[in-house]
Amino acid sequence: MVVLVGVKMHNKEELWPIVAKLFGDNGYQGTAMRDIARALEMSEAHVTGLLGTRDEMLWHIVARVAGLFLTQARTVPRTISPAEQLHLLIYRHLEVVSQDREHVRVFLRDWIFLNEAHRQEIQAMRETYDAYFYRVIVAGIKEKAFRVPDSLLACLFVLSALQWTHQWFNASDVLTFTRLADQYSALVLNALGSDHIVPLDGAIDYLYQKEEQPD
Repeated sequence: MVVLVGVKMHNKEELWPIVAKLFGDNGYQGTAMRDIARALEMSEAHVTGLLGTRDEMLWHIVARVAGLFLTQARTVPRTISPAEQLHLLIYRHLEVVSQDREHVRVFLRDWIFLNEAHRQEIQAMRETYDAYFYRVIVAGIKEKAFRVPDSLLACLFVLSALQWTHQWFNASDVLTFTRLADQYSALVLNALGSDHIVPLDGAIDYLYQKEEQPD
């Protein structure tokens, strides 16, 4: 058995938030392997053996976040109205941001530094995710639930607004999160000309009662 002297043994899941914060604070390109090793109190060789190379670490973080966003979007049922679907899509997005802010920051900024194959894979996942919002907005326009002249521009507006939420969205507890998410959804829906009223307390409970299994 090989004993690593001076190296602290950790559960890998405890290490990823530290790596994500380093990438988030300094950027992927500004974070060297020695910086990661120092923060984790390990040798560079042990870090590589445990978490992989810097490229592999970036892929792990980015792919994890992309998967979380898609998983959340897939839970939104198509049996509720377009306005309710959009509200729930926004809520689900903010859940990921609230729970994994550092990871989301790396995902949004540093995914372009992935190798070509991984970059294409993430691009495809991003396009799939965007399509959930586009489909709902198009449906809302057809039903006259949203009053906007251009569905693509409306979709870009919503997604662009959501991309910046990791910079400021901070909820200390479930109640604060629900209120912030509901108010944010109400602002977006209002910007799209929707008459849908978002109850600012317990709105998600209301939607849960109407949910069925998504298609």
